[in-house]
Order: sequence, then structure tokens, then C-alpha cells
Amino acid sequence: MKIRSLFILFVVCTGHIHSFAQDYKKTAEQQFMQYTNLIIKKDFRTAAGFIIEDFYAIIPREQMIKAMETVFNMPDFDYQIDSAKVLKVGNARLIDSAHFLKLQYSNILRMKFGSDSTLPDSTTAENEFLTLTLQSKFGEPNVTYNKASGYYSILSVKDVIAKSKNLTDWKFIVMEEDKMPFLKKIIPKELLE
Repeated sequence: MKIRSLFILFVVCTGHIHSFAQDYKKTAEQQFMQYTNLIIKKDFRTAAGFIIEDFYAIIPREQMIKAMETVFNMPDFDYQIDSAKVLKVGNARLIDSAHFLKLQYSNILRMKFGSDSTLPDSTTAENEFLTLTLQSKFGEPNVTYNKASGYYSILSVKDVIAKSKNLTDWKFIVMEEDKMPFLKKIIPKELLE
């Protein structure tokens, strides 16, 4: 009878631990998708609230918002994001009184550089050079160019670090090679390996 009671207690406790693990992962995933959807809608001010606060010690929040507005609203540059989805969510790790986890996501970027890229004076060589440049960053099979529309379609897969003090309110930073000098200052090094 004691063994049976202990076994039932073990099963119940294990179930609660597993349920809690799934809850914080689901919360992180949902909040990351909220952040991504705000970027898609170009609501950069609200999206800035989902970025790891430590990042603003390096680049002030208002400067970051202005940079996002500038990139997404450049004349002669059309930039669209769609089909965003989280591919995987890692386990949380407690480091220096904060919880961190890694997640990976993908989306489709559609970009058109210059309003005249489909006109006859836009050379094939220019388009090929741009295609090769994008392929070197995102991988050859992940980049296509539609000559008729002038749009590049890019499958982008990126890693993200999420941070939370309480496993319920998550902040994010996308891991990109050009951000690495900043990331080394604000993310524990064991997460950057």
C-alpha cells in the first residue's frame, strides 16, 4: 500500500513538473509571436517592450525604435515579413537570477530593392550580385528572385535568446552575427556557444 501511494505521488508530481515546463515554453512562444506580429505590423514602439532591457544600455530605446522605423520605411525598399513560426523552444536555465532559454523561428522575408529593379535598365548582373549576396547570408536554397515582380523571397531561420525573471514575462533578442559584439555584453557566454 505504501509503495502504491508513493508511486501515485511520484506520478502526480512528475505530471505537474512536466505541465509547468510546457507552460513556460508555451508562454515564451506566444510572447515571441506577439513580438514578431508587432514587427510585421510595424508597431515598433510596442515591439520595443519585448526586447531584452539590457540591450537598451547599449543602444537607447528611442534610438532603436527610430532605427527600426528607418529600415522598414525606406523609400525604394519594400520589406515584408510573413509565415512566422516558432520551430523549437529549449529548456529554461537559471543564470544570475534570471531565466534564459533559446528558441528558433523561421519566417519568409519578401524584399524589393528600388522601384525600378524590374525595368530594362536594371541589369541582370546587378540582380545576380544581389542574389549572391543574399544567398551568402541566408543560404543558397533559401533565396529566390522573381524577375517579373522584382521581389526576393528569403526563408530566414534564426535563433533567439529569451530572458525572464519569473518564467511568465519574456523579453527577446534575435541572435545575428552583426549583433554579436552587443550580445557578448548582455547575454551570458554559455548561451552564446
